[in-house]
Amino acid sequence: MIQDDGEDELWQYIHKHRRISWLLVRLMNLRRESVPNVEHYMTNVFQRLELPEHIDDFRYHFRVSRDLFHAVLGDISPTLLRTGTGPQKSVSPDKQLLVCLCYLANSQSMREVAHMFNLSKSTVHGVIIDVCKCLYQLGERVIQWPSPEKQQQTAQQVQQVCTLPGVIGFLDGTHIRLSTALGGEKDYFNRKGFPSMQLQGVVDEQMAFINVYTGWPGCVHDARVLRNSTLFHKAEAGELILQNHHIFADNAYPLRNWLITPFKNLGNLTRPQIRFNKRLSSVRQTVERAFAHLKGRFRKLKDIPLHNQEDICTLIYACCVLHNLCIRHNDDVDAYIDGEEEEDPNQFVNVYQNGHVGVVRRLQLMNQN
Repeated sequence: MIQDDGEDELWQYIHKHRRISWLLVRLMNLRRESVPNVEHYMTNVFQRLELPEHIDDFRYHFRVSRDLFHAVLGDISPTLLRTGTGPQKSVSPDKQLLVCLCYLANSQSMREVAHMFNLSKSTVHGVIIDVCKCLYQLGERVIQWPSPEKQQQTAQQVQQVCTLPGVIGFLDGTHIRLSTALGGEKDYFNRKGFPSMQLQGVVDEQMAFINVYTGWPGCVHDARVLRNSTLFHKAEAGELILQNHHIFADNAYPLRNWLITPFKNLGNLTRPQIRFNKRLSSVRQTVERAFAHLKGRFRKLKDIPLHNQEDICTLIYACCVLHNLCIRHNDDVDAYIDGEEEEDPNQFVNVYQNGHVGVVRRLQLMNQN
């Protein structure tokens, strides 16, 4: 085909710019040999934080005591050595744990943590998930349902505070904010309008979790979460709680023979009912304080940017494990209780029928005092 001069110029222009575009794409895809990061953090900073005069600085940055850090490291170090793959294999267990604690305890992004520890962002992501999985495995012996002897002991201690007998724990739910709704599903948006995941917990008189259940989207009613939990089915079957013992919860939950809630206040409560409600409320705040400590110490729970449901659940549970370990090690729990805990977005009243035995038991508790 014969082309005139104008067509020749056009084809030369197209060919030239195609080659420039191709070169730009190649340049953008070239991997840089190195990215400027903070170097030698473990030797220049971490080792200094091990000195006695910097004991408070360690807790300030990583939200746990130095003693607790070494105790956890001793438990999970063998597992981390076995599970490390790829770039993570070259990261020492102490550095892995430090990376994870730094991420959980602060509002820093993975990119910022990677810069601080001289690692790639993908390596930091893998380290965080691996350490959380190790902590999850620790949960088998750190988050345990109390034995009959422990239940009796808890009941005695609670009774000394509120004079109500038979209380072995306190149940409630809280919302863990997510940066985005998983898969764009609208079910993750709660009534406050932000995406979240439900965390249901039962704590003892020391604010330690004795049962944790998470994974349900934010729009789900607290009572529905409970009814789908193993806790509910085992308690209904009489497998968990001693006879004449029970858990305290708020009005979002149904009355059962093992689950006692306050009298609903419609303006017509009697004096004994009001007195009972005050006593129940005074000790039920234990679980609210536990959630406030959990989010106050591990601030990543105020906005989790992960996109995989399993990873999010593992991270939440890992924080609950660390919470219990902080209590076991007397790690200054009160200092991290966050007084700015958001109001529960699902302040619904109970939507399920109250059990007759639960109604009778609540009346008996009211009349005993």
